[in-house]
Amino acid sequence: MTSISSKRFFYNWTAAFLLLLIGLPYAFLLNASISLLQAPAQKLEITDVLFQDFQGRWQSDFSMDAGGEVSMTFRIAGFRRERGESQSGLWEWEEQVHLQYNIELRDPSGVLLEPPKTDEINVRLGPRDEKWQPKINWSAKVPPSAPGGNYQIQIRVKDLLNNQEVSRNISFPVMGQPVNAAIALEIQQLEFATSATGPLFSRRVYSISETVHVRYKVVGFQISAAKEVWVEQDWSIIDPQGNIVVSRTDASVDKSQSNYPPRFLPTSFDMKLQDAVPGEYTLRIQLRDRIGITESSLETNFAMRP
Repeated sequence: MTSISSKRFFYNWTAAFLLLLIGLPYAFLLNASISLLQAPAQKLEITDVLFQDFQGRWQSDFSMDAGGEVSMTFRIAGFRRERGESQSGLWEWEEQVHLQYNIELRDPSGVLLEPPKTDEINVRLGPRDEKWQPKINWSAKVPPSAPGGNYQIQIRVKDLLNNQEVSRNISFPVMGQPVNAAIALEIQQLEFATSATGPLFSRRVYSISETVHVRYKVVGFQISAAKEVWVEQDWSIIDPQGNIVVSRTDASVDKSQSNYPPRFLPTSFDMKLQDAVPGEYTLRIQLRDRIGITESSLETNFAMRP
């Protein structure tokens, strides 16, 4: 009885061992096949970043003057494609892509020029979309009063199917209009000219039949916590006898609120004096900052000739 039980145990153990040896190669081959079928994980990338120049051409290098618009395009690569269920409720040969991106534009001091642009890409791809990559178009305006220097665009992309993230910073130079730092309300860069866009008229002498053009920048005004600016201006002209011949109250009112308040307020106006006589005249400009509750004035001379 003991001999028979021992033999049965030996045969059973031997049979199990042989089955194990036979099954191991097949298990190894199966695992190897699965590993080969699994595609290696791709790296999420931001590629093909291009800017549009003023002639409509797309290129990698870009520079601009303050007051213009920056237009950019880029593509996203290395994202996950996941098999999904079609809208009809049937499983088809479709792949789902779900991405999220964020774009920010900052000036040389790191201040945002406008709220970030955030959006999602949620699409289904078919068998013919094997090489498809999303293309993003973006643009933003740089205000005329923005400072010069290197501006930074930060792009952030997240693959919502595998939580992979990538970011990229791109810089480009902006040529801004220079103004001196001011601690109080004042006028800078006051110029007289013979036309609206003409060059500085250094002598400030006009014929009595000519139109006088004036341009300058107002600086040193306060900005409220809500990013509001409010500056009023009065203009007056005094003739050679000391009489006020022109008077304009609230001739210019700059009241605005924006995410990126101006550094300066450009002002320009023209005047043609009626019944002018030759001699020296005085232009008086009065400023009122309604946010900072301050006032300032400036007087400057010009001459009229026959």
